[in-house]
Amino acid sequence: MNSNRRKILYLLFLVLVFGAYYFFEKTNKAPNSAEYRVVEVLDGDTVIIDDAKNSRVRYLGIDTPEIGRQDTPGDPMSKEASDFNSTLVQGEKVKLEFDEQKYDVYGRILAYVYVDDLLVNEEMLKEGFATVLIIEPNDMHSEIIYNAIDEAKNNHKGIWGELRYLVPPSGNHQFEIDLDKASRYEGKRVVVSGQVVKTRKSDTVFVINMEDKLDVVIFQNDWENFKHFGIDIEEFYKGKSIEVVGRVKMHRGKPSIVVDHPMLIRSQG
Repeated sequence: MNSNRRKILYLLFLVLVFGAYYFFEKTNKAPNSAEYRVVEVLDGDTVIIDDAKNSRVRYLGIDTPEIGRQDTPGDPMSKEASDFNSTLVQGEKVKLEFDEQKYDVYGRILAYVYVDDLLVNEEMLKEGFATVLIIEPNDMHSEIIYNAIDEAKNNHKGIWGELRYLVPPSGNHQFEIDLDKASRYEGKRVVVSGQVVKTRKSDTVFVINMEDKLDVVIFQNDWENFKHFGIDIEEFYKGKSIEVVGRVKMHRGKPSIVVDHPMLIRSQG
C-alpha cells in the first residue's frame, strides 16, 4: 500500500470517527425545553410542576423577596411577589427553557418559564418583584434580565418604589436575635438590630460593622440598588441604629449578613 493511499484511508477514518461523534452528540443531547403544568406556587420565584417527582422549579436570573414562614422571617413585598407569580402561572401549562446547568445544589430544576410567549422571569422583574441573580454559566438571557430591571427602576415599580412603604411582615419580630449569639445561627435567616460603629469599602465590597459583632455586606454589583434610592452607602449608615434581615454566614470566624437591597437594612429612629 503506497503512502498516498494510506493517507486517504486515514483521512476517511477520521471523517467517520468525528461524524459518528457528532451524530451521537446531536441525537443524545438532552432537550433544551420541556412542558409541564404548575400545580403549586411556593413564592415569587419557585413553583412545583406536575412531572413524576412533583419537582420544584427555581426561576433563573431573578431573586424575589423571601416569604415569611414558621422558621424564617419575611421580606417586604414577598406576598405581593408570590401573588403576582400565581396570577401568571398557577394551574397553567408552562414551557421550561434550560440553560447550561439544569439543577441547583438543592435538586431544584433551574429554568426560564414561559406561559405562551410571556417570559415569567422577565415579567417578575418588570413589575418590580425581583432583583437580578445571574450565576454563571446560566446567563443565556442576561440582556433581557438587565433590561427588565432597568424598566422597573425607571417606572419605580414594586421594590423600586418609595422605600418608606417597603415594610417587613409584622411577624418578623419573633426572629430577632442577640448580636452576641449571631454565630449560633449560621445558615439561618434572622433579624438583628444594633449600632453601626464603623464601615469600610474596597473595590468589590462595602461592609457595615454592627457593634464589632456582625458585618453587613453589600457587594459592588448591588451598590446601584442603593443609589436608586439616593443612598450614599459610605455616609448614610454611619453611626445609625439599624435593623437587618438576612441569612447568617461565617467569614473568618465572624458572622455576617449579605444584603442586596436597602429594604433589608432599616434605620431605627
